[in-house]
Amino acid sequence: MIEIDDTRKSGFKYLRTILKNYRIDINGLSEYLRESKKVIVICGPTCTGKSKTGIVIAEFLETDIISMDSMQVYRGMDIGTDKYDTESHNIKQYMVDIFDPDHIMSVVEFKEICDRIIEEKFFSLNKTPIMVGGSGLYIRSVVKGIDKVPCGSKELREKLKDEIRKNGTRKYYLKLKEVDKEYAEKISENDSRRIIRALEVYELTGLPFSDFQRIWKYKDSTYDSILIGIKMERSRLYSLIEKRVDEMFERGLLNEVKVLVDKGYANCRSLTQAVGYKEVLDHLDGKITLEECIKEVKKNTRKLAKKQMTWFNSESSINWITADNYDNIFNLVADILKIINDRCFE
Repeated sequence: MIEIDDTRKSGFKYLRTILKNYRIDINGLSEYLRESKKVIVICGPTCTGKSKTGIVIAEFLETDIISMDSMQVYRGMDIGTDKYDTESHNIKQYMVDIFDPDHIMSVVEFKEICDRIIEEKFFSLNKTPIMVGGSGLYIRSVVKGIDKVPCGSKELREKLKDEIRKNGTRKYYLKLKEVDKEYAEKISENDSRRIIRALEVYELTGLPFSDFQRIWKYKDSTYDSILIGIKMERSRLYSLIEKRVDEMFERGLLNEVKVLVDKGYANCRSLTQAVGYKEVLDHLDGKITLEECIKEVKKNTRKLAKKQMTWFNSESSINWITADNYDNIFNLVADILKIINDRCFE
């Protein structure tokens, strides 16, 4: 069967044949997507083939991609975030390599930049935005907007920061789990920034942070979006995760982190929070062996995939497609385009 690395000409000819059998007018669909200013989102847990799928769709619809990954925005963090080369397919990829690792990017800033890109690089040029990624919070912020959460207390925030520095993050993650299990299960137990924010909101309002997110969840979308989720049977997904992690170390993840450390980024949140980087930092500090490091990256990537799936399962608007059912990417893309077509002309 045809794979993504085959010639584009034969691949797209094959894809057009499938769409013809589905009685889909791809030119009419493309025109409708542009005129109605639709936004297509390809989301799901890590390692399910979102990037490759997004590239094929973007190239087929003659448009570009917006990366919806909270870590791919950082320069120099390439191997560990699995940045994908889109230039070889003549596709521009936005929201990649826009900040140095010491920049603290908020969800609000991410959304503001994305909004400008959508308007200036897509809608004004009569193109359909294809968003691709697994950072659920950032995707939600763009497609649904950001609801107002209670203002914080600097005094309380500093107090929580000091306590975490003294006692470690886990104690306060468990505290958060007691008062807001729903939100705690969506974030990493090492994500001190989000733990502090959620505990801060709870202390100030007496309400779980997830309550405010639930209000956000049911807001009307900012954009007219069609969300496609790609999922995979767990054992196969975990096998692909292990393979990808091995490949990352073979490609030089260890050296990539060393370079970032030499540039003074060792204590930046982008490295200390990101899976693949925080474990290598522990290895470089002599806390774990290289073998233990690789095992930790695999384990934490599996946990990340599980958290991502929990997050996306809470979004009722996602149209799910199971990658296990396909032996080539063009059949997968054909079924995604059929979902999009049905959503546009139902």
